[in-house]
Amino acid sequence: MHDTKRKRSAVTTFRLLASALVSAALTGTLPSAKAASPEILPLAHAELEKGSHVTLSARGVVASLDVRRTAKCNVPIVWGDMDSSPTSPCSMAFLTLRTPGDTQAQASSFPLTPYGTEDDGMTQLRMSFRQLDASTPFPQVMVSAYTGGAHCCSLTSIFDLRSNGQWQHLELGAMDGDGEPQVVDIVGSGQQEILTFDQSFLYTFASHAGSESPVVISRYHDGVLENVTRDPIYRDYLAKDLADRRRSWTRSGRFEPNGFLAYEVATMANLGKFSEGWRDMLAHAQSTKEAGSGLSLCDLKLAAEKQNGHGCSAKEKELLPLPEALSAFLVQTGYITPEQAASVREDRGSTNVPPPPTGSAPQKPVSSSSAVAQPTTTDSDTAVSDKSTKSGSLFPILLGLGLVLYLLPILIAYKRDTVDQRKIAMVTVLLGWTIIGWAAALFMALTRQSRKA
Repeated sequence: MHDTKRKRSAVTTFRLLASALVSAALTGTLPSAKAASPEILPLAHAELEKGSHVTLSARGVVASLDVRRTAKCNVPIVWGDMDSSPTSPCSMAFLTLRTPGDTQAQASSFPLTPYGTEDDGMTQLRMSFRQLDASTPFPQVMVSAYTGGAHCCSLTSIFDLRSNGQWQHLELGAMDGDGEPQVVDIVGSGQQEILTFDQSFLYTFASHAGSESPVVISRYHDGVLENVTRDPIYRDYLAKDLADRRRSWTRSGRFEPNGFLAYEVATMANLGKFSEGWRDMLAHAQSTKEAGSGLSLCDLKLAAEKQNGHGCSAKEKELLPLPEALSAFLVQTGYITPEQAASVREDRGSTNVPPPPTGSAPQKPVSSSSAVAQPTTTDSDTAVSDKSTKSGSLFPILLGLGLVLYLLPILIAYKRDTVDQRKIAMVTVLLGWTIIGWAAALFMALTRQSRKA
């Protein structure tokens, strides 16, 4: 499914990148960051970088990272399985944990991943000591590595010494970007939370550049990572995150609205205000045909049913309107209940989206929260949505004109076949947003010597 969406959004992503640069040039500002959090520094931290060994210790625990050549590559590893193991010999990263002061605990060595070369896997291996679980005397060890690739990915695991003297690890999964997830104290209570983002929203209703991922707040205790995003104490934080991102989205021209609106509805559901979020989505949603991104009935089927797309008809592969696709998606990911989704279908008179399969569990469990209001729609909401869609049809034209204007120095340089084409292109792309940089690039394009002369 993701491969298809990447193909759909390739052109859109390029257009949006240029749009963001033009917007920055016109406004003199860059998009604001997401809501800031009071980050908690680790007890100790180390990165392997270009070395092959590093050791840390804190509160009675000693942890070592090593990269070494080994002939035993076809073994279970923390970040992968035996089927994905490289051929022997290989470079393998190992984590060794021990507690010198505890005679009952034995040193444990974990093969993490093939590491260090283009063929053998990951890079940027790092670890930190964290007191994520205040009920245990020993700290937890958080280890992460970067997989490489566009928009991807860091793998992170938590290693914890259990009461039976054995080390266990809990994988947090792949996260966009590089580095460990943030560890924060959002409300200043002394409770450490792990702050991540729900990446199932990436590429789902917009390109990567136009997607917004809802905040996920988790607590680690007794070997379990619990999603506590809906705890009422975090509502102010979620509301600020939503307000900050809305301002950034508005300043950037509200491009790819469906990506932001999907995030908004999910966040409002976490705040217990699903009805308000749904009405705002209806008022600003872009048609799926114009957006070029979204979900189909085939996408919403269980993996066994769709058989990599072969079990779907051509009709089932057509993109659904955003409201129908979003309601089903939010049920599957645990943001709303099937009853809320059913009320949405009843309000809109929609019958083409099937209810979730009986017995299916949400992909992202959430903790209990206060009751959520049922979504409602009105004739005025529909009228506003139609008006928004019509006005949005002019937006791509304006974007195209802005892109041509922004790239004008490059176009002139290549038309004149100047001797400094590459330098002019770099100045335009990297510094054009400063206005002065754009003017300098234009001057160079007009005055540099032409190879035609």
